[in-house]
Parts: sequence; C-alpha cells; structure tokens
Amino acid sequence: MADAQGRTAIVTGAAGGMGAAIARAFAAEGRPLILCDMNAGPLEELAASLGSKAPVALIAGDVTASDYPARIIAALGAEKIGALAHAAGVSPSMADGKRVFEINFNATTRLVEALLPHMAVGGAAILIASNSGQTIARPMLDRALNKVLRGGSSLILNLMLRNSRLAYPMSKRAVQLYAPRMSPAFGKLGARIVSLSPGIIDTAMGRLEQKAGPEMDKMIAVTPLARMGEPHEIASVVAFLASPAASYITGTDILVDGGTIAGIASVGGVMKL
Repeated sequence: MADAQGRTAIVTGAAGGMGAAIARAFAAEGRPLILCDMNAGPLEELAASLGSKAPVALIAGDVTASDYPARIIAALGAEKIGALAHAAGVSPSMADGKRVFEINFNATTRLVEALLPHMAVGGAAILIASNSGQTIARPMLDRALNKVLRGGSSLILNLMLRNSRLAYPMSKRAVQLYAPRMSPAFGKLGARIVSLSPGIIDTAMGRLEQKAGPEMDKMIAVTPLARMGEPHEIASVVAFLASPAASYITGTDILVDGGTIAGIASVGGVMKL
C-alpha cells in the first residue's frame, strides 16, 4: 500500500534533456516537485514552463557537494519521497575520468543513502544509468566494481579512471550493480529501487558525444529501431516505474535503448562495430 503523503518527486539533473522530460511527466501527475541541477537559471525556466499547480522547490548546486543531500532533505521538510529520479550525470566529453566516476557513481550513493530514510511506503528510486554499462558487463569488471561497492579499492578501476571513455561505462555499470545491492534496505521500508539504462537519446549531451567520434553512429546503425530515442520515451518509463503499476519491480536494471544492446550482440560485440 502506498503512503498517501508520499507524492513528492525529486528530479536531479532536472534541467537536462531527460531530467526536464521526467519533471514534465511528474508535473502532469500533479506531484509536488523538488527540481535539482547545477545552475538556478535553467531550473527557473523549467519551473515556469511546467505550469504546475503543486509546489515546486528548486535546488541549484553541485551534486558532489557535501551538503547536497542535506539541502534536498531540508526542502522536503516533513514530506516523504514518492519518487526519486536521479538523472544528474556527465558524459565522457564533459570531465576527466575521476570526475566522471565521482559524479555518476559516488555522488549517487551518497544521495541515495541520505534520502533512504525519507522514502515513502510505495515510493521508488529510479537511478538513470546507461546501456554502456551493459556493454562492459564482464565477470572481471563486475568483481572489481563489487569490491568498490563493499568499500574496498580496485587497481583495475583506478587504471580505467585514467580515461574518461572507460570511466563512463564503469560508472554506469556500478550504478546497475548498486540498485540490487540496495533493494533489501529499500524493501524494509516498503520502497523500491531500480536503475534505468537509456540508449542513445536525442539530448544536448547525446549530441555532444555523437560529435566526439564515430562510435555513437555505429551504435545507432545496429540499433533495431534505427534511431536515437527521445527524452519523453525515457520519462514515460520513469513515470511507470514510480507508479503503483510497477509495485513488484525492484533491484534490477531496466534497459530502454531501442534494442541497441541486442543489435551489438547480433554483430558479435562492441569490438565488431
């Protein structure tokens, strides 16, 4: 049974392409919103465009800042979290490898664990990962990442963080492994947690990476649906996962990529692209 007070939705990376689409989907449901991103201006523009009749709080700041989770909790007040859509993140062209991993994974764990006690019964955390994490799902790399999840260190990971294009899929694979690891703690509160792995989505970030090299176009070429996805196609799945209709889905990764991973497998793997 869902908590009647647990309607508030938190969206990080809310000013980005996917984040804004998710915010619009939640606003259409009449949810109170806490929208978070780096800069105040884009957040204010987004809030003005929503026409929401429910309260909308804005939090501008760096997701890696030590006080970031506390600021969200302060904005939450006595309310419980009905949905956390954590879309904040950076792509390989936006930062060096260590920064990519810090933003995409380490900041994720700090935020999720700080917000966990504030989850509503029936609430859900949806962590935006990437299908790139699926492309490197190998026992050796998973062992390295699971060691980090247990609080240890990994030479393999440290070496891969020297290159942002290796750090990015590692950060997203870590998120995919983190969701099932956290699902028992969420379950004790009657809440759920999943990762959602988009494919190539037509956003400013997606277009930036498309310009950075031929890899994106090669992936689109083998995608069964033969196109980029649209932000609203991710937002609709997030809204479903946050709804009572998804009440028995937790501790797993949801792949929303137009079949890209299947297409890569059909040609013999990433190295065959």
